[in-house]
Amino acid sequence: MSNLARTRLDTSQLPTTPLFGTDGIRGKAGDILNAPFTLQLGYWAGRILTEAADNKGAIIIGQDSRNSSDMLASAIAAGLTSAGLEVWNLGLCPTPCVASLTSETEAIGGIMISASHNPPEDNGIKFFGRKGTKLVDVLTQKIEAHLRNDDSQIAEGTWGRHYHRPELVEQYVTSLKTSLSPNISFEGMRIVLDLAWGASVKVAPAIFQQLGAEVISLHQLANGDRINVNCGSTHLELLQQGVREYQADLGFAFDGDADRVMAVDSLGRVVDGDYILYL
Repeated sequence: MSNLARTRLDTSQLPTTPLFGTDGIRGKAGDILNAPFTLQLGYWAGRILTEAADNKGAIIIGQDSRNSSDMLASAIAAGLTSAGLEVWNLGLCPTPCVASLTSETEAIGGIMISASHNPPEDNGIKFFGRKGTKLVDVLTQKIEAHLRNDDSQIAEGTWGRHYHRPELVEQYVTSLKTSLSPNISFEGMRIVLDLAWGASVKVAPAIFQQLGAEVISLHQLANGDRINVNCGSTHLELLQQGVREYQADLGFAFDGDADRVMAVDSLGRVVDGDYILYL
């Protein structure tokens, strides 16, 4: 038996409530979301996803800028490769990037390390099925059952490989641009972006600039200590101020993993999600 198989969880420390909520597993980093737990989670997720797949494919992993995201991404990748799976690690990217690439490639699943709009000390692990949608309950229940039983028997010689694939994020950027009408141009527009120190700091400005806009970015660096803190889609005041100060045409605010966005018009008035969906 491998050393990994002898690394056992103290299942008595797991909560009695279900591990998987509406958006995967979330909590304070270092509590339940520690390296030993996440390694075993990766192993059993790999086993269950492989059993459910009709082809042999990779698992795509992305993460936000939280200080604990590197640790969790490394631990879950170790678990996945111990289950014999190939891992494609995108690094820093929005949650929709993981979902989109999972659906567009031969991957059999995707994982995003993020707690979305939660504060910096939190983190989370969200799973996607091979079509890029939320992993179905029957599979998350199987993963949880194995974790609680802690009955892992990891065979020697079944190791997978771990590849860093940041270039795939560019494929996602291209797909967003090509989804628009070829006649659309943002030439002459000034747009303010609040990037919340999070996952969209590279992707969002690049897209708007490539479409021709002048971009002014707020909270534009990946900063795990400050992600979502008084900024982003849950705190629009600084975006509204920026749009008025820079006399911009409009502004967008993302949350930490860029799976939600709020907009303001040239006067700083909020355009909420329902109105954006209508447009």
